[in-house]
Amino acid sequence: MIEKAKNIIADLFWKFVLILVVYGVRTYLLIVYRPKMKFLGSVKSTDLKQPMIIIANHTSMLDPLMVQSLFFHKRSIVVAKDQVEDPHFHWALSRFKNVIPCDRFNLDTEWALLAKKELEKGNSVIIFPEGKCRYDGLLNEFKTGFAFLARSTGYPVLSLGIDGIYKMGHRTQIVVDEPEKIERVKGIPSSKHLAERSEYFRQKVWNLKQIALGQQGAILPVAAETPEEVVPEESK
Repeated sequence: MIEKAKNIIADLFWKFVLILVVYGVRTYLLIVYRPKMKFLGSVKSTDLKQPMIIIANHTSMLDPLMVQSLFFHKRSIVVAKDQVEDPHFHWALSRFKNVIPCDRFNLDTEWALLAKKELEKGNSVIIFPEGKCRYDGLLNEFKTGFAFLARSTGYPVLSLGIDGIYKMGHRTQIVVDEPEKIERVKGIPSSKHLAERSEYFRQKVWNLKQIALGQQGAILPVAAETPEEVVPEESK
């Protein structure tokens, strides 16, 4: 009985610690980087009226934290399984109920089932389709998982473009586009359709990122023609 009481107290304590961490990180991001959002479509607020699949470019490790801080209520996020299992992040990520682990190196369908359940519960799902950060200004190929989820569930995709600049004195810019559904198409092989839709949204997010950066005219090559990022030796 005493042991059970201790476990309950310990569980409540760690839940309280997690709440402090979540709100502390959110407050820090909103105060230090003062995100400025620009809405281009019917969505005018981060208080979404229906659950959506939220996608964005991935330029910084702070991107997931920023997007979660802005879309703060009724949302889950897809996180690489290897990061969840990493000793540096496991303590926190394994305790967050809104984290959906995804094995990015092997065929994994479990994450999609979990994401579908979150959407059905009314929670939006945040996904970074590139699967990893890219620091040279371009975008990696978009994995087709988000497109599969959107097409199979019927929930709309909400595209974000983040300037990726997190520094004192600069307001991080985020541009939000019109939600868009991915419908099933007859006569086109599933994998081909998903690849086409993924590239379409990749280009869409690229254009939103250019708006966030205040740039015009920059063209992103299709995924097959986009060069691999050259990682400096000191970063390896």
